[in-house]
Amino acid sequence: MSWRTHRLPLFLAVVVTLLNAVKPAVVDDTAYLLFARHLATDPLHPYGFELFWYWCPQPAMEILLPPVLPYWLAAGIALFGEHLFLLKLWLFPFAWILCLAVRSLLRRFAPGVESEGTIAFCLSPAVLPLFSVMLDVPALALGAAAVALFMHGCDARRWWLVPLAGLCAALAVQTKYSMLAVPPVLVAYAFTRLGRPHSVWALMALIAALVVAAAICWGWEQYLVAVHGESHFLRHFRESSGAGAGDLWEKLAERFAFAQPLFGQFGGLAAGVSVTAAAGIGWPRWVRVVAVAVFMVAVACLLVLPYSATQPLGPRYDLPFIVFGLGGVSVAVTVVMGLGRGVWKRVADADTLFLVGWVFIETLGMLGMTPFPAARRVIGVCLAVAVLLFHLVAKLGQGRPAVPRWGVAFAVGLGVLVWAIDCWDAQAEKVLAERAAAVVKMEPGPTVWYTGHWGWQYYCERAGMRPVVSQWDGKTDRTTLLKAGDWLVLPLVPRDGGFYRPHPPDPEFPPAELRLEEVTVLEWRDGLSAQTIPPMYGGGAYPFRGRDHPRLRVGVYRVTKDWRAW
Repeated sequence: MSWRTHRLPLFLAVVVTLLNAVKPAVVDDTAYLLFARHLATDPLHPYGFELFWYWCPQPAMEILLPPVLPYWLAAGIALFGEHLFLLKLWLFPFAWILCLAVRSLLRRFAPGVESEGTIAFCLSPAVLPLFSVMLDVPALALGAAAVALFMHGCDARRWWLVPLAGLCAALAVQTKYSMLAVPPVLVAYAFTRLGRPHSVWALMALIAALVVAAAICWGWEQYLVAVHGESHFLRHFRESSGAGAGDLWEKLAERFAFAQPLFGQFGGLAAGVSVTAAAGIGWPRWVRVVAVAVFMVAVACLLVLPYSATQPLGPRYDLPFIVFGLGGVSVAVTVVMGLGRGVWKRVADADTLFLVGWVFIETLGMLGMTPFPAARRVIGVCLAVAVLLFHLVAKLGQGRPAVPRWGVAFAVGLGVLVWAIDCWDAQAEKVLAERAAAVVKMEPGPTVWYTGHWGWQYYCERAGMRPVVSQWDGKTDRTTLLKAGDWLVLPLVPRDGGFYRPHPPDPEFPPAELRLEEVTVLEWRDGLSAQTIPPMYGGGAYPFRGRDHPRLRVGVYRVTKDWRAW
């Protein structure tokens, strides 16, 4: 490839990395940073430590933490210390790999619109707000690279790309286990080559890539068995799969119950790409303009209106559900319309069949491996749908594909908007943890305790606070003894049974018998109603929604009487 070919992916990777670098730690970032901190000092025993993540310190093997990204972060910590901004810059290779892979896939399937498609996807809500020190975007980058390398190896008969594709597939799986969808995608591509010249080569390449990927994954899990006595993957596979027919049907019903909220997340993340491709698919201009205008007005309402004002039909069919649900419907209709026109004009071919299969595989993988709804669960489907849509645009355009600049601008603008909301929302936990530390002055003497989860946990621990252990593992009682004179920093979440940040592990804490003296209450209030935490990250049916309460409230207390948490 020439420098001109590399220039756009490099620029996009720089943009994605810099926007990620200025965002505070959020949600599960904390777990991976704690894991990386251990690996930086003891890389040969990756799960040989305890991690405080839920209610009490527990063996790291019990927590779903595949190793690739934490090892990469650990290398960054070893080089320049645990500086979050620098560690996020250290993730640049993953952003570059993703942008290169997307550009390669679109150059293969959508020549003529590969630049517009790469920009629209890599700066969309499917990437920008979801790139952090969590696993999802790095795993997607490695998975997309595996697919792109395998296709190029098959098409150009370049044997050395095949084991490289297998390596990327193995790294993707060991970054996030949902990337087990990648090997079936490779199988689907090889089988669409049957009946063509070099089909035997494609099957041999498939076997070689799968053998390399399986050997690397097997070797790593065997190492864990030798060091820790069990396989991390098999442990969590057994826990997630359960046993018995009743369990199986219950789990299937649970997974399909996730389809509705995941569809809303998909609508928010893929709407920009759909608008970009809509002109080439055949949507009339006035329909596109009206749809985008209505969508933008609805999103503007979500930015400023409290959540209670967005429930004209009740909480089950609130405005976010309607907006992002209809966004998902519009994406699905665009895909179906493009496929229909492709069949009618006889431009649908084996590549189209493969891309439809890719979307199907990603959808099944999403439903089958989703423990709870979240935006990050659908980014694989978003990529497959984006490649399919731009492929159809290139085919239907017959060499003159129509991708309007304003469509690309809309996709990028939506991505930047969701990123900006997420970045602003994440500030609350960082800033209030720092303000609470300033109140207690963090002086030697009384211990400063905190309770809470996610990014709040990271910044409280960085300030020198210690977590309240409110439950024990049944073997050794290590629950916290709060002494008179100690400090307690406590998130004050609404007591309505909802799911709020920063997700204190014990909703009944503090109990009535714990004697506390209130020192101050810190609040974060602002005029922007929209929040991404937690709806985008866990349990929500949309990337963001409004709120009816302060973004975060924190109480700072003095303990007036000795008390043990258990």
